[in-house]
Amino acid sequence: MFGSTNADNHNPMKDIEVSSPPDDSISCLSFSPPPMPGNFLIAGSWANDVRCWEVQDNGQTIPKAQQMHTGPVLDVCWSDDGSKVFTASCDKTAKMWDLNSNQSIQIAQHEAPIKTVHWIKAPNYSCIMTGSWDKTLKFWDTRSPNPLMTLQLPERCYCADVVYPMAVVATAERGLIVYQLENQPSEFRRIESPLKHQHRCVAIFKDKQNKPTGFALGSIEGRVAIHYINPPNPAKDNFTFKCHRSNGTNTAAPQDIYAVNGIAFHPVHGTLATVGSDGRFSFWDKDARTKLKTSEQLDQPISACCFNHNGNIFAYAASYDWSKGHEFYNPQKKNYIFLRNAAEELKPRSKK
Repeated sequence: MFGSTNADNHNPMKDIEVSSPPDDSISCLSFSPPPMPGNFLIAGSWANDVRCWEVQDNGQTIPKAQQMHTGPVLDVCWSDDGSKVFTASCDKTAKMWDLNSNQSIQIAQHEAPIKTVHWIKAPNYSCIMTGSWDKTLKFWDTRSPNPLMTLQLPERCYCADVVYPMAVVATAERGLIVYQLENQPSEFRRIESPLKHQHRCVAIFKDKQNKPTGFALGSIEGRVAIHYINPPNPAKDNFTFKCHRSNGTNTAAPQDIYAVNGIAFHPVHGTLATVGSDGRFSFWDKDARTKLKTSEQLDQPISACCFNHNGNIFAYAASYDWSKGHEFYNPQKKNYIFLRNAAEELKPRSKK
């Protein structure tokens, strides 16, 4: 009792807590796209559910709806108009959730859990891309039980991102493939991984003309690679940096090294956030190669993160990621989703 108030560090950054968070580890977060008025947040969890909240301008959150799978939900995404949410699950299916009718129907099937789901909106087609542990990437038009296309992956799909006309997929055994999506999806290039350890998360970034130009790739070894697709000077332009490590990164002393669980790029400034098993989030400027901010340490890992469409809100989920095995799992520990005002902290520092 006495002095216990000081010991609670579940929210050391004093950010806004989302009401009614999931009852098990939170695997993914996604904000509604710009065509929708307001902000809606979707979260998928290991409790097999997908939840939707309305986030009001004052930061208050209102639970709106939820849908179930028969296995943990590993990824979520929105259609470009915001009318549908797509969900991918360990039950080997992906579903389409119509938010207006609150109905959910299966639109994809794999032979193993589906790890990633992305909506592709091209001028001449739109479809859903699913990446699975069955070592395939499939494309679905949501109306047919059969995929439009199936592409073989070298290994299990671990993470993916889509910014039309580019997709990137990272697999087990450090596989890395870039796809081009114009006219129809096709493999563009296989890339030797810039990281020496297991791939964990990937996010595409854009150039000043708003075109996808490269990606950031995070590994379980507290490191992020910044990789351009066609850089003028590959040896100089591509680089990696350490993050999510104890006692700083410039030290000879032994350090604890944590997984990078999520990467998100700010939609306005092009700076990025990383979240890790160490229970911290950090903001970075990849062009100036500087760290803008690191959070205080939460009392559990940060498992997912995302920005809303205008970059004013940074959402991050605090929940156990099993990075230390089952003996560190505490079923009494609550899961949280926090919202932070991100308008100022992600601005690049002005050039001296």
